[in-house]
Order: sequence, then C-alpha cells, then structure tokens
Amino acid sequence: MIITVVWYYILDAVICVATFFIVQKLYKKLPLINWEKTLRTITSKKIRKCIERGYLVLLIFFFLLCVGEIVIPSMKDLPLVVSGKYIEDTGTIFKVTNDTIYIRGNERKEIVIGERSTKGFQEGDFVLVHYYPNMERGFVYQIEECE
Repeated sequence: MIITVVWYYILDAVICVATFFIVQKLYKKLPLINWEKTLRTITSKKIRKCIERGYLVLLIFFFLLCVGEIVIPSMKDLPLVVSGKYIEDTGTIFKVTNDTIYIRGNERKEIVIGERSTKGFQEGDFVLVHYYPNMERGFVYQIEECE
C-alpha cells in the first residue's frame, strides 16, 4: 500500500512539472507542437492553429481528469499518510470485481477499495478494512468467525 501511495505522490509531481512546462510555453507564446519534427506537409497556418487548439483542449481535459482523480484525493489524505494512520472499519463485502472490493461498513457507508488481487474474497464475507478514504486504497483482512 505504501508503494501505491508513493506512486500517487510521484504522479502529483509529474503533473505539476508538465503543467509548468505547458504554461511556460503558452506564456512565451511558443507553439505547443514542434512542427519541424512533425508533418511538414501541413503548410496552412489555420490548420496548424486548429491542431494546436485541439491539442491544448485535450491537454486541459487530461489535466483536469488527473487533478480530479489523483491530485485532489492524495492531497486530502496527506495528513493520514504523514501520520501513518488509517481509517479502520468493519463491514460486509457486497460486490467483488477483478480489481475492486465494495464493502458496506457498519454505519451503512460504502467503502471502495482498489486491490491488486481480489482472490479469496467473496460477496458476504465479513472483513476488517484499513484504508485511506479518498485514494480508495487500503488493506482488507478476512475476519474469522468463531463458533
């Protein structure tokens, strides 16, 4: 799990650096695409401008998607990561897919945990969960029922 959390923060840094370079190019009014290395057959400036604007729109969309899915959740969970604490809850698994476990916690709260391997977990299992709430990463432990 620590590797996953570190990966989130590495992605945060990469996104910040990429944003810095794109903003720097826009500020200096440099073209986003190096036309000498790309198609030399495109000679029309209008077509080049349209391609650059489309490229910029795609970059903005990708940036917003990355910010919403990676940066904001990891920043919200930063105090928990720094302190080394997890949120702990118990609950019942109500859905298992190839890489995600859906758990209904004690307070009827749904917990989504992305796991590398969901083998051994089935719907209806009672589990203990240690997790970061925003990054959807954590540990799921099977609780043995005593008879």
